[in-house]
Amino acid sequence: MDILALIISFCGGAFGAAIGALGAFIFTGITGLIGIAMAASGVSFNFLGEVAFGTFFGPHIAFAGGVAAASFARKMGYLGSGKDIISALTGLKRPSVLVVGGIFGMMGYMLNTGIALLPVKLDTVALTVFILAIIAKVAFGTTGLSEIFGTVPEDIKNIGGRYCLKCQNVWLPYFTLPGEKTIIGISAGGASAYLTYLMLQNAETAPVAAFVGFCISAITLVMFYSGLAVPVTHHITICASYGVVASGGSIWWGFAAAVGAAFAADFLARTFHCYGDTHVDPPAMAIATVSFVLMTIIPKAIYEIDYIAAAILILVVVYSFIRHSQGACNAVNVDAVEKA
Repeated sequence: MDILALIISFCGGAFGAAIGALGAFIFTGITGLIGIAMAASGVSFNFLGEVAFGTFFGPHIAFAGGVAAASFARKMGYLGSGKDIISALTGLKRPSVLVVGGIFGMMGYMLNTGIALLPVKLDTVALTVFILAIIAKVAFGTTGLSEIFGTVPEDIKNIGGRYCLKCQNVWLPYFTLPGEKTIIGISAGGASAYLTYLMLQNAETAPVAAFVGFCISAITLVMFYSGLAVPVTHHITICASYGVVASGGSIWWGFAAAVGAAFAADFLARTFHCYGDTHVDPPAMAIATVSFVLMTIIPKAIYEIDYIAAAILILVVVYSFIRHSQGACNAVNVDAVEKA
């Protein structure tokens, strides 16, 4: 473990808290595209790894630090909601908040380094973001370990519980129904999968082929600041790309991974994010889960059968059509939009 990198991780975590977790993540996308362009141009310096995914804007450092700092600020009464990942926390004039962000940035560096040593393949950054959010949720919550899943109110239990389509306590009300997840999964995921497929054909762009769609999706989140109901798609685009890479170039597996990530994010949001006052990032949870399935669980022989991926996609489309025809589109209230 690099001691200097550990120290600089404190800086990255504190800076992420200072500008806000979402702002830091958007810069991950911006600097990521710059790094991809540099790599494709033959520049030897690993800008993508050292800046976008490193100690400056790596989500496991800057974003995770911002999330933990917001949770701490809410606990101390400095911030109205611990799920506020938009506010730049330097405006609170509480240096302790930034220090917490820095400490979690260091934890993110150490945890990600440790996970990378495990004998499994998955997106270690996404898993680190998830684990740190759970730590912050328990550390700065009020009910101990029960904070992990949160408590479902009786009125929600009476209509079917946290996973019921009628439940309005959701992550993104305009991105919850099966049809919504499916069409965004197909569109954003398909575009990302095809771009990854094309980049894999070129020796200069192949090493960074999995990250272009992810970075573009991250940048689109700038529209959150103006209150637009934009879809959150970085988990979809990167999992689509992972599907293409893991399968050796099959766009069909990219489609299947994309819709899988879209549904996984909503399910995991209802499991860990919606109940409690800490942002447990649904996209990070989905990326960690789907990447593990793609890289570790699915045997190589299965990837050689594109019909399986196509069948998964068709089943999801049919399910979404059936749910839509049953009137599921009227189940949620879009006015209940929760910012991230």
